[in-house]
Amino acid sequence: MGEAARDALVLYARVPRPGAVKTRLCPWLSPAEALALHLALLEDSVRLLRSAAGDSDALPLIAFSEAWEPEESGPHASLARAAAGLPRLPQSGADLGERLEGTFRALLARAHRGVVIFGADSPTLPPAILASAVAALREGSQMVLGPAEDGGFYLIGSRRDPQGLLRGIRWGTGSVLRRTLQAIDRAGVRAALLPEWYDIDRPADLARARADLAGPRRFLPERTAAFIEGLARAGRLPDPGIPRRRPR
Repeated sequence: MGEAARDALVLYARVPRPGAVKTRLCPWLSPAEALALHLALLEDSVRLLRSAAGDSDALPLIAFSEAWEPEESGPHASLARAAAGLPRLPQSGADLGERLEGTFRALLARAHRGVVIFGADSPTLPPAILASAVAALREGSQMVLGPAEDGGFYLIGSRRDPQGLLRGIRWGTGSVLRRTLQAIDRAGVRAALLPEWYDIDRPADLARARADLAGPRRFLPERTAAFIEGLARAGRLPDPGIPRRRPR
């Protein structure tokens, strides 16, 4: 099967700029620590991308928030090795909705059967969930969404141009998923919902991720786990307050 005929699995990620990533975790984390966490999440998400793309026979791509390539030496060397050989796709647009629509449009125009986009804030996500998003599109759903616990979504997929469906949404608020589903419903689009998951955006999310990563797993986000363990050894993790109930 040619690349254009395959489904596309796309990792959306912010370029790791000091002071511009994981700002909601500051000042609990220093700017340097926030950048280190972002790099850990990003590298593990690249590995997650490769794993899920292999499971689903999808074409893996990375879409950075701006034109950028990790240098093969220095602080980005490990990321550069993880991302080596993966095709890049530029993001463009005034807000997240425009950027997502542009990505869908560009890849569907290349004759990809379906396109699934996920973010770099959920490296604890099992690869099987990403593979199930690709499967949902293959099995007849026109769109697929992965609900995030904060009211947004960690994944969105489509096998049609979602023109207009992602406009007028207040991104970064707790109403993102609800408003997106309302727009999809008004358009008469058949959408599938995946299991709910969480992003790593707050101190409690790191403690929760540590609990979720305990025990055997098929995919371990190693750099994220190491960063969290460093905080735990320093006594800096809060009580997650949430029971472990996530599938492996």
